[in-house]
Amino acid sequence: MLQLLIHQWKESQRSTFWQKSLIVNILLGILGIYLLLNILVVGYFADNIIREIYKRGDVVVIYTGFLFYYFAFDLILRFLVQKLPILSIQPYLTLPIKKSTLLHYPLVKSIASFLNVVALLLILPFFIKVICVTYTISFCLAWIITVVSFIVTNNFLNFSIKKYFSKRPSIILILSPVIGTLIYLDISKTILISHYFTTSLFYIAESKWLYIIPIIVSVLAYYIGYSILKRNAYIEDRQTGLRRNSGTFSFLSRYGETGLLMGIELKMIFRNQRPKSMLFIGLIYLGYGYLFYHNRSYNSDLILVFFGILMTSIFAIIYGQFSFSWEASFFDYYLANKISPSGYIRSKYLLFAVSSTLSYLVTLPYAFLNPKIVFINTAMLFYNIGISSVFILFFSTYNATRIDLGRSQFMNYQGLSYVQYLNMIPVMVFPVLIQLMFNWYANPQYGIYLIGLLGLIGILFNKYLVQLVTHQFKRRRYTMATDFKHF
Repeated sequence: MLQLLIHQWKESQRSTFWQKSLIVNILLGILGIYLLLNILVVGYFADNIIREIYKRGDVVVIYTGFLFYYFAFDLILRFLVQKLPILSIQPYLTLPIKKSTLLHYPLVKSIASFLNVVALLLILPFFIKVICVTYTISFCLAWIITVVSFIVTNNFLNFSIKKYFSKRPSIILILSPVIGTLIYLDISKTILISHYFTTSLFYIAESKWLYIIPIIVSVLAYYIGYSILKRNAYIEDRQTGLRRNSGTFSFLSRYGETGLLMGIELKMIFRNQRPKSMLFIGLIYLGYGYLFYHNRSYNSDLILVFFGILMTSIFAIIYGQFSFSWEASFFDYYLANKISPSGYIRSKYLLFAVSSTLSYLVTLPYAFLNPKIVFINTAMLFYNIGISSVFILFFSTYNATRIDLGRSQFMNYQGLSYVQYLNMIPVMVFPVLIQLMFNWYANPQYGIYLIGLLGLIGILFNKYLVQLVTHQFKRRRYTMATDFKHF
């Protein structure tokens, strides 16, 4: 096990990415240390913060209730940003090393992950400062063992969840509303889930032996993760699985070259970590609409227009701004084969249109909170399909920064450039300025009509707008291909 850790350290130090991005890695390291120090400060002064917000109530009880939300968010965050070290053991599979050692190694190594350090820095200062001086030794030991068991369980459970969702990514569309509903029920005090969590944790801490249950659960999560790694630790099985899944989105091939290219891009999204993380982040952002729309102070047309743009174009904003950088590793394939530039650009345009429409449909239930949301979001949908998508594609031709699809999204700044700021002008700033002008000088509803009308005009003339982007792409494609070769 120690030898494997030494090999991993040498691999990271000798990689070309580390050597070429040494200054960036140093800056990110400083930023990480600064972030950890801030988390440590928050953990130490958590009792003061709770007393400032809640004038009455037991600080430990309130803090324990917050842990329910923390562990739920922690599990989602791990799913999005924590990279599974499965591929790193493949070079050892053909060597005379025990398979069990190779399988235990990534699980044990994950214990030292950044998110686990964050959890300990957030919880231990409060535990030492408040709980240890308030409760008995037996209660303190049972409480910290239970909480640490939850952290470990989330860590190992992430292995199982990621593997399951990699095979059935559409399940996230069902799970996201379920999680949002549970949080809503707790916040609205319809079902006090956090209260039950706190009561259960205190009951375990006050008993003599019940803290063994969370320990057993964490061991079970470890065993499940080990079993999943064991079933997927054969190179030949991985290759067979890739061949078996090659027919995914094959129905799109019936729509000609454009449909075939859309299918290729969708496969790229669901088979690689960073674009898939972007997709899931976008789905989670759709749930933030409840926080905005539920607040009555956000009912002005200007704010609803801003949120409407965000809700219906979240995929284009997060994913679309790297439209060509995602394909940097195989961009030459498009140039060397008989693929028409117009079909290539149109496939991306239609992908944005479909994703915006799906986002719009997901946000329709928010109309129960405010009926104006349907009217405003419909206008913003037209604008995003007709105008924003075209501008994003146009400006993306200037973003020729290579992106490693396999790297985690967490603290990853690959692909970022000035283009992202240019994209914000037509996507977010321009419609907000239109609405602001009508709020000052005319009927605010006319601003929404104008934004929607501009979008409809863009949709009607999308053929000419796509041709404009195609011409820009043809002018820039060889420059982009050259830049993509520089990692």
